[in-house]
Amino acid sequence: MPTAIPRLARALALAGLAAATGALASACSSAPAATNTADTSSSVVINLGDQQQDLQTLLTAAGALKGAPYKVNFLEFDSGPLVDAGFAAHRIDLGFMGDLPASLAVKSGLPVVTVAVTRSIGASEYLLARPGITSIAQLRGKPVAYTTGTAEQAFALRALKTAGLTQTDVHQVNVSLLQLGTALQSGAAVASVVSAEQKADYQLEHPDSKVLATIQTVSPPSYGYVLATKAALADPGKRNAIGDLTRRLIQASNWQKSHQAQWVTDYYVTVEHQTTAVAKLVLAAGGTETYVPITAAVQGALQQMVDIMASSGGLPASFSVAPLYSAAEAARYDAIVRAVPQHG
Repeated sequence: MPTAIPRLARALALAGLAAATGALASACSSAPAATNTADTSSSVVINLGDQQQDLQTLLTAAGALKGAPYKVNFLEFDSGPLVDAGFAAHRIDLGFMGDLPASLAVKSGLPVVTVAVTRSIGASEYLLARPGITSIAQLRGKPVAYTTGTAEQAFALRALKTAGLTQTDVHQVNVSLLQLGTALQSGAAVASVVSAEQKADYQLEHPDSKVLATIQTVSPPSYGYVLATKAALADPGKRNAIGDLTRRLIQASNWQKSHQAQWVTDYYVTVEHQTTAVAKLVLAAGGTETYVPITAAVQGALQQMVDIMASSGGLPASFSVAPLYSAAEAARYDAIVRAVPQHG
């Protein structure tokens, strides 16, 4: 069980240029890139960094790419830091990730900017404890599972802060995102940051387990980030395609909110191979997203998260996240958000 406190260098090793090629090969080896397009004659191709086939499944299920005058190649990754590695290896134009990997892209000097921001509707991440643990304060000196360099780490440190704890007050169990539920099941950790499906799976066997925090009970608020390379945005064809794809993503999100039962079947059962019982619990948890404008409050929340990470021992020092934002790209994106009505 790892007990040493991870530092920024370890997180950046996943996203840094030296490790990018090997990390990217590992991330993509089990899931080759897929193409979804309605116009194969187009010369514009958007290489999109996805995680666990989430966006690929959503866009396909919603039929959102029909008629798109460009091609979309989906490259699958297991975490936000590995999406950063995809940027570093020049394999993707567009990538989706949580707030901490987005900030680490700035720290590592990746030439990317924010082109869209999402906010979760409903709790999509949980700090779940085994039976007998009923408060965050009880985690002092105990093993807690969360993944270094990911939004899950940022959430964990936000949650610990509510009880006056920092990363140095617990023993981190640093496993992959897919193993966070397993760490709790095996007893390697007394609490773990888990997804809705991991929570549902664990609580079927341990109904008296306790949710200590969700992303809705901590601050600052957490946002999802869509980053694009400056090179892609400098290409008029790709820039226009990214704007059109953003519109289609918002439309697909609307479909997801109005077809939740189908989405759970298409993704959690078919792709994630969850049982029907777990799928029903995931559906009840909600966890859809809305696209929000890029505002000073959004940027401030990311800066506060970095400051909390630094003060809690998750980063050696704070840094400015301002390079992640472009006034021109924010204006383009905000116009799209205003133009496309959203449900929920």
